[in-house]
Amino acid sequence: MSARLTPFDSLVLQAIDDSLSVMGDEPKRALYQYLSTIHSLRREEIPTRIGEFVSGMKKALGAASKVIEKLILKKLYEKLGTTLQESPGLDFRDYVEEARNRFDTLAEEGIGTEGTSNYGKSKKAQSSS
Repeated sequence: MSARLTPFDSLVLQAIDDSLSVMGDEPKRALYQYLSTIHSLRREEIPTRIGEFVSGMKKALGAASKVIEKLILKKLYEKLGTTLQESPGLDFRDYVEEARNRFDTLAEEGIGTEGTSNYGKSKKAQSSS
């Protein structure tokens, strides 16, 4: 029983997968298994349960979770064609929500409305498609 992911949710999961890959495939799978087993949080649910994802990562990885969070955010914003601008007082959830708003704005303007297909391409490839 898997819910259909929105294009933004897919983008978030891609950023998470890419970032967790720095640990290696086995630790990445172990983290997903931990989140699923201990926190009842399946991979596909992460974009809609960001707070639980952050909490689970912190319990599993300790202080290293902050490094992974920053990697995820940098990759997510990169996929949106922008860079992460850090602001005091904002946490991971705030940045993901800001990214969602940017994504929605881009979709409304007709940029990348065919899902996330343009987000993986270079700027040059996007302009020629």
